[in-house]
Amino acid sequence: MKSAKCETVWSKLKKWFALNSSKSVFKIVFIILAILILISIIKLVILIVPNSTVNQFINKPNSTRFYDRNGELLYVLPLDEGLRREFVPLKEIPKSVQQAFIEEEDKNFYVHGGVDYFSILRAFRQNKKAGRIVSGASTITMQLARIIWPRDSFNVGIKQKINEVILAKYLEIKFSKQKILELYLNNIPFGFQIEGVSSAARSFFCQELSSLGDDELKILAKIPRRPKDYAPPKKFEYPNICPHFVRYVINEYAKNELKLPDKIELSINSELNELASVQIQQKIADYRNARINNGSCFAIDNRTGEIIVYVGNGDFYNIHGGQIDGVQVKNQPGSSMKPFLYALSIESGFEPSTVLPDIPMDFGSSKVYVPLNFNNKYNGPVRMRVALASSLNVPAVYLLYHVSVNRYLEKLQELNFESLENQRENIGLSIALGSSEVTLQEMVRAFSVFTGDGTIPELTFAKRAKNAERSNQIFKKDTCRILCDILSDNSSRTLGFGNPKVFETSYPAIFKTGTSNQHQDIIALGSTTDYTVGCWLGNFEGQTVRRQTGSSIPAVVVRELLDELSRIKTPQKFLQPDDYEKKEICSLSGKKPTNNCPSVVKEFVRKKTDQDSKSQHECNFHYFDGTKVALHYPSEYQHWATSKNMHGTFENQNQNLELIYPKDGAVFVYDNSIPKGTQTIAIEAVGDLENTSLIYDGVEFPSSGNRLVWYVPLEKGIHRIKVVCKNQEDSAIIVVK
Repeated sequence: MKSAKCETVWSKLKKWFALNSSKSVFKIVFIILAILILISIIKLVILIVPNSTVNQFINKPNSTRFYDRNGELLYVLPLDEGLRREFVPLKEIPKSVQQAFIEEEDKNFYVHGGVDYFSILRAFRQNKKAGRIVSGASTITMQLARIIWPRDSFNVGIKQKINEVILAKYLEIKFSKQKILELYLNNIPFGFQIEGVSSAARSFFCQELSSLGDDELKILAKIPRRPKDYAPPKKFEYPNICPHFVRYVINEYAKNELKLPDKIELSINSELNELASVQIQQKIADYRNARINNGSCFAIDNRTGEIIVYVGNGDFYNIHGGQIDGVQVKNQPGSSMKPFLYALSIESGFEPSTVLPDIPMDFGSSKVYVPLNFNNKYNGPVRMRVALASSLNVPAVYLLYHVSVNRYLEKLQELNFESLENQRENIGLSIALGSSEVTLQEMVRAFSVFTGDGTIPELTFAKRAKNAERSNQIFKKDTCRILCDILSDNSSRTLGFGNPKVFETSYPAIFKTGTSNQHQDIIALGSTTDYTVGCWLGNFEGQTVRRQTGSSIPAVVVRELLDELSRIKTPQKFLQPDDYEKKEICSLSGKKPTNNCPSVVKEFVRKKTDQDSKSQHECNFHYFDGTKVALHYPSEYQHWATSKNMHGTFENQNQNLELIYPKDGAVFVYDNSIPKGTQTIAIEAVGDLENTSLIYDGVEFPSSGNRLVWYVPLEKGIHRIKVVCKNQEDSAIIVVK
């Protein structure tokens, strides 16, 4: 019985222990699971919930590194108070650099979870034995925590360490080991206004990170401990290459409210930029007595839109406004604007063979405008090709008068001349001669339309691997191909410029030059199928450039750059227009030559189809009078021809009556310094020579002589002019102030 009772008690005890043991295990398991779930929740919260301090640290600005298209460092943008901190992704930081800092600061970096407890114990023993701090136990993660949350915000002593441990654990949860190392290496302070290993390598050793040797790496890894003790003397001067261009890029980012990246590969070719800068400085030195103190140069790749050369001023440190960016300064381009007008004229009905009047004439309006050629000479009838290539002024104004200022401005707007927007109210016929102010950048981009078959590229300051998007067709392809043929024709420049060697290239190229109306700006443009270059010379004070023309000085800079660019990429030949062919024409009339024409040249003439009933008109300037070849000028040339004592007849008989001069609305100014009664105005008309008369303020003047011209007294007031011939009449009202 006793034995059975004992067994019963024993079984009850076993059951009780078994029951309580399972409950304990359950409790332990429950506690462990709860802890794990809590840890997971904490980790999840840390990963999901943003930390403003950490985000601000990660997104703080870094020093942008600017490189040219060939990888040369141009500039490292300093931060506040001259601090330089360059960010480099961990994958671009050499393994040798990473390992050097891990060996020096935290050998167990990839093993511990942010805190190295063995190092803490070791440091505690060493410091206790020495009686002072001789060893630290901060991991790379703890050091990063101190950089993000500086120690000034911590309590002193043990609480400070506890905070660092907690924050280190936080960072280990928040980021991967690779990210922690990347943040540490890019933000570790080296003293001397330097943060991050890239800026340190550049400042102390004048090298990129990838070029550091083992000895240099050992020194670099020790510097953060005590910069004054371990840092070698600083000997690196940060570069400042292509300064105007770098400023332009920075301003473009600011204008578009974009954050500067850590690294930019720019489109600029720093070697060509330096060549242009040296050339400009040489021209300034050579022509300083001519008041040339400043110069700028701008060049683009026509296909990609990349900016290849950007010299805002030949010398950035020049006392005469060296830091002013001449590429963006608005100046009068002078005659370099004329090709755009001629292109519009061709598309408005004028033919390449058209003969234009280069004679004294005014264009009456609310303000009378009388254009003059730069040498005050006139050449009579001039073919369009010669008028453009020789940059004659009167033919340009004549064309604009016929195509209208508004149409021309609309075309210039298509060419992206944004500078003209605020000048429209003050723009008149003088814009034919480039009197309105535009930038060199606008001029170069627009000039590329001719070698670009009628389109212009979207410009970019970044290196681009493919061709740029181009604007819609601004001019027809044929128009631009005709303009390229004219602007590359050296023989047609002879009338205006003689035979300048600067335009004689071994490759196909077009050129145009210009001088502002007050001679304070001289400009040259040049273009091949691949590149377009522009150069401006003058002074930012607005002083007149003495005794210099637009074709002489800046054209040398443009030519030198095009020579270099042609070695990089061989220019192609200019294409011929599809709907035109070159045919012989009379060099004076521009029409189909006859046996009486003494001089014949070839010019583009529109191809005729079988359905086109038109034929090329024969020359009516030259005729045989029975004994010799004589000249028969159109009526508009009679004043010019007579003033030069030239022989010839004029188209007056059987011609519609027209008052040629002055035009309706013309305004004249009475000169009080000239004796009263001696000032006259010439009134000129074309029509029937025998039957035409003038009625001036009600007084009739009959025709006389061999042309319809009358001289009447110039008196202040409003005057009414009428020419009458049988049943025809033409009239005008003029004002004399």
